[in-house]
Amino acid sequence: MASPSPNSRRSSSADPLRRRAGRSTVALLATLFTLIGGIAAAAWYFGLLRSGTGARPDLILHRVKLESLPVSVVGKGALESADNRDIICKVKAGSKGTFASTIRWVIDDGSIVAKGQLLMELDDSALDEQYKQQSIAVEKAEAEWFKADNDYLIQLKDNESLIVAAQAALRVAELDLDKFIGLRAEPSLNPFGALVGAHGTIMEKGEYRQKLDDVSARLKAAESDLEAYRERSAWAERSAKLGYLTVSQSKVEQAKLSGASDNYEKLRKEQYILENFMREKDLTDLKSKWDVARIGLDKAIQTAEAKAAQADSIRKTNRSVYQRELDRLREIEQQIKECKIRAPQDGMVVYFKSEQGRSSSGQQLIAIGEQVREGQKLMRIPDLRRMQVNTRIHEAQIGRVRGDDRQATRILDHVRVGMMTLVDPMSRLASQHEQSLNWVQDAVRDREYEIRREGHRASVRVDAFPDKVFAARVRTVAAVAQQADWFSSDVKLYPTQVLITESVTGLKPDMNAEVTIHIDDATEPVLAVPLQAVVGGAESGPKRTVWVMAGGSPVEREVQLGKFNDAMIEVLSGLQEGDEVVVNPKAIAGDKAKVREEMGNGGGRPKGEGGWEKKGGGEGGKKKPGAMPGGGMPKGPQV
Repeated sequence: MASPSPNSRRSSSADPLRRRAGRSTVALLATLFTLIGGIAAAAWYFGLLRSGTGARPDLILHRVKLESLPVSVVGKGALESADNRDIICKVKAGSKGTFASTIRWVIDDGSIVAKGQLLMELDDSALDEQYKQQSIAVEKAEAEWFKADNDYLIQLKDNESLIVAAQAALRVAELDLDKFIGLRAEPSLNPFGALVGAHGTIMEKGEYRQKLDDVSARLKAAESDLEAYRERSAWAERSAKLGYLTVSQSKVEQAKLSGASDNYEKLRKEQYILENFMREKDLTDLKSKWDVARIGLDKAIQTAEAKAAQADSIRKTNRSVYQRELDRLREIEQQIKECKIRAPQDGMVVYFKSEQGRSSSGQQLIAIGEQVREGQKLMRIPDLRRMQVNTRIHEAQIGRVRGDDRQATRILDHVRVGMMTLVDPMSRLASQHEQSLNWVQDAVRDREYEIRREGHRASVRVDAFPDKVFAARVRTVAAVAQQADWFSSDVKLYPTQVLITESVTGLKPDMNAEVTIHIDDATEPVLAVPLQAVVGGAESGPKRTVWVMAGGSPVEREVQLGKFNDAMIEVLSGLQEGDEVVVNPKAIAGDKAKVREEMGNGGGRPKGEGGWEKKGGGEGGKKKPGAMPGGGMPKGPQV
């Protein structure tokens, strides 16, 4: 075998060296071409910037033009029914604690129920024991009321007897007084007055006058007898002296004269006493008896009224006690019925959860064995045919959002007045029952308000149906702000309800939704500039300026501003179409330039439920669409 030549050996050893040298040359040429391309691209880019900005390549310009400027507010929220029927615990708490009862059974959350279907059953064992004890108290109170009622009737009879006796005593006293005085009119003693119809002379013809006349008659008779005996005594004395009569016979006549004289003096004294003492004494006595009888009658009447009032008060008190005990018994009976909670309407069961509890992951409060309080909201029965979004609007934009202008129709008050005018008293009484009033309220609840002016138009997009946009309008805007989350306590948000106006199917409560409230649809184009181009804040007063390119250099110019959205702001005066404004004025004035993106600090988009943002047409500089410049939110045109 022949050995290889030296030349062939040298050529074979030199081939690897030549291959390595070739690869190095290619790499060097590639690096060189890359550097040349980068330099050329940089020169081309800076050439374009230099051609647009003259001597200031650091300025970002925007050409002013007519463009649409729609203004809207976007918020996040959760779906809920616009017609919710809250299920509230109506069982009252006892005196031993704040809890009313314990859940014995509850229907599953999300169940579809019909009106009247059982939703929850509360423990009523304590109420059953109270019902038994209260029944005994009602029977006892009823017996006391029956006894007091009969006592009152008996007292009325006793009072009637007492008053009749007092009236009889007064009448007797009046008759005795009238019998004693006996004042009567005598027309015969006043004949001239009788001719003209006047009363006659008043004369006493009573018992006193009778006694006085009797004494006077007897006195006249005694006087007549005295004169007769006086003459007979004188005759007897003369006859005795002449001897016609004896001395004894004369003395007899003298004795008769003395007796007649004594009788006459006695009658005179009797007349004197009768006229001067007995009349006043008997008249005073009879008048006092009449006064006593009159006072006795008044006393009897007052005593009767007092006793009747006392008996009636006892009767009414016992009746009130009985009615109170009976009402308490009925209340306990109603409380036992309230332990079985039924659906007030058709719908879906949704366990109630407060706004604070929506973001928490605590223990479920609505469950078997859990305690419930009086007035606690347990669940809701929403009408899924009418849905709305519960969102929150930032305080910077709440002045722009308008809800429905509603006016109360007072139809419920009118219906109640009409029910009170029913002819049938039983129907009128039944119409005022609580259950009847609840039926009436359910029947007219959709007509309690009339809308005089609808709120702002809105659109709703539900996360579960991203391709569907629902027509809506702003229903209500709260007048009181609701505090945001704890990490943004200085942000004030106003709860706002947006009603979906079209018929919906498939929507469920608590679904996440995005609401766009259309404040201004911008039907006509306006001159607009980016928000970042406006210089000036509240400390500048009404003055706002922008930097405008004039002759290749920026010039500060005062402008008047109008409406705005999250990217652009309307210029009412100070600029013309075609002007170029500087979008980054800080490159000219430095940190002294207070641009509008800094005026919204503290007014940025809050995170979490109920967050909001503004959006609209227009682009400014290199601002990213849909994002706030600098993360802030303007608070309105600072003009």
